[in-house]
Amino acid sequence: MQQEGISKGDVLQKLAGLSFIAGAILLIVSNALFPRPADPSDAAQFVQKIADSRGGFWEVDTLLLAVGIWAVMIGATGVYRSISTGGAAAWARLGYYGVIVGVTVWTVLLALNLGLSQAVKLAGTDRAVQVMAMTTSGVFSMSIIVLWLALTFLGIGMVLSAVYPKWAGWAIIVLGVATVIVGILQGLGGPSKTVTNVLFPIVSILTTLWGLVLGIWITRKAW
Repeated sequence: MQQEGISKGDVLQKLAGLSFIAGAILLIVSNALFPRPADPSDAAQFVQKIADSRGGFWEVDTLLLAVGIWAVMIGATGVYRSISTGGAAAWARLGYYGVIVGVTVWTVLLALNLGLSQAVKLAGTDRAVQVMAMTTSGVFSMSIIVLWLALTFLGIGMVLSAVYPKWAGWAIIVLGVATVIVGILQGLGGPSKTVTNVLFPIVSILTTLWGLVLGIWITRKAW
């Protein structure tokens, strides 16, 4: 049976803490640089943003987003492995498996974004490319719902365990529920200025800061 808690010198926990920190930094930078249309419901604006990204900027930023999300998954692995007893372990396990699914969906979404850049190079900003761009909005909504629901479950495991401070668990539970609601709103109504350009960035940034703070806390414990 694996040991409960975070042990000084544990290699996995060291990796988890550093991955949370590195992932948070990458996500903050790449999200800040990511070109967004003023009206996300306007497919023409979205495709034009891709066309205006010169020198492979769109592709590089998309890859940085992917690496940041993968790093968060490694961090979640450490959380899951540190909770091994009682009902907390069941919630942590459920959250961890959900994170794997959520990160997979995000990876698919980002791969589609890379494909969009190639489509723009081949066909420009014509209607077919715009339709292709809008089909990614459903994947975007689903990726939000799945990943943050998984983080909510992970947070429940953290609250029920004696390993993590209660604030860390409750913070991600509140952020997880709020972000799932945002994802549902976007899934039902499509991209919009309020939901996509205001509400989601707010909860996303707060979640990233949570990952950064948790990563620092884990690193101090493991190192």
